[in-house]
Amino acid sequence: MQSSKRDIYLGTYLNGGHWQMVVILPKEHLVVWFCSLHNRPNNYLKGIIKSALKDLDDAPQPKSKAPARWIVVKCNRQKGSTECDYYVMHWMPTIILGTFRNNWEAYFNNPRSLESERLKALWIKWTHENHN
Repeated sequence: MQSSKRDIYLGTYLNGGHWQMVVILPKEHLVVWFCSLHNRPNNYLKGIIKSALKDLDDAPQPKSKAPARWIVVKCNRQKGSTECDYYVMHWMPTIILGTFRNNWEAYFNNPRSLESERLKALWIKWTHENHN
């Protein structure tokens, strides 16, 4: 992150067999958390992100010295126990292609589970595009 100086970073986090996603906006000192089980980020991950943001912090502005603000969105909640990866694959392109800014809570405020047709479409898209 130090050398690229990008505006946004997407990361996946595998915690106990469960995929979660984090979006880091270092210039805004903002971290957005996605978990399809609505778990909060653990202290280990928070420490890693805090350390990474601190290493980026070479600006003298007072704002840069404040800890990052965390947003835990009320995103789609999975019904079963094994489809968390599909939820991450659903959110990623939405964020990459999205034109929203500063509206994370409103944009992803949909705790409904993804429909089985959507999960199947994601499975087809990701398995066929990666094997053709």
